[in-house]
Amino acid sequence: MASALAKLSGSALASSSLPGGLGTRAAALLARQALEAAVEAELHADLGADPGGSMRARLLTLVHLDPTRGGEASHLWWSLTRACHQHQYELSPTAREVRGLVDRVVAWVAGPPISAR
Repeated sequence: MASALAKLSGSALASSSLPGGLGTRAAALLARQALEAAVEAELHADLGADPGGSMRARLLTLVHLDPTRGGEASHLWWSLTRACHQHQYELSPTAREVRGLVDRVVAWVAGPPISAR
């Protein structure tokens, strides 16, 4: 998963291949999906069962288990969620902003699991 995210940082953010900043939104969406999968896998490994529920509930569970790592995952997820949605009154995220978020997701996924702490 980390190697796919590393490739994402360079390839999908080449927004010249997609019109209107769609490359940054696509990269943000893919990074958010990768983070969701990593959070689910981490909770499954720590709890021994599928945590179920919404992503918000999973993030709250993760924060309860490890406030630092869970807080970072929560912040990343909400930041990526904002980057994925189009609002008339907001500027689209820049490629640099999304690249920073993708890099932080790569670092989070590569970090030690909660159960190893």
